Amino acid sequence: MFGQTALATNAYRRLAVESAALGADSHQLIAMLFDGAQTAIAQARAALARGDIGAKAVASSRAIRLVDEGLKVAVDRSVGEIGESLYQLWSYCARRLLHAHLKHDDGAYAEVSTLIGQIESAWVAIGPNGAPTTLRRAA
Repeated sequence: MFGQTALATNAYRRLAVESAALGADSHQLIAMLFDGAQTAIAQARAALARGDIGAKAVASSRAIRLVDEGLKVAVDRSVGEIGESLYQLWSYCARRLLHAHLKHDDGAYAEVSTLIGQIESAWVAIGPNGAPTTLRRAA
């Protein structure tokens, strides 16, 4: 019975995220990537603390994908130094997350969470109308 409830809850959660993404503008989508990455890192850290290696692996993989295939891919490196710097920052974060997972290093998880939090705060502060041109526009 519990398994069915968990499956239904996860399906509902996925549907809510997918629905939000469908109605989101590019600024909101990036904010969702920040939120998802931070959530996955928090889950990985919690799993590490309780010794749940399987859950840590799942959460770490999700965090790495959100950073490497989401935030990093959204950066337009052709716009100059800030674009290239953001791209390198996301590459660094992905490498540190992999290190954190492989070495069971909570400090590396914390470091990446702090970096993402700083960029996320700036992103939220500028709002959708002041979004920097370092992001690729949706086609």
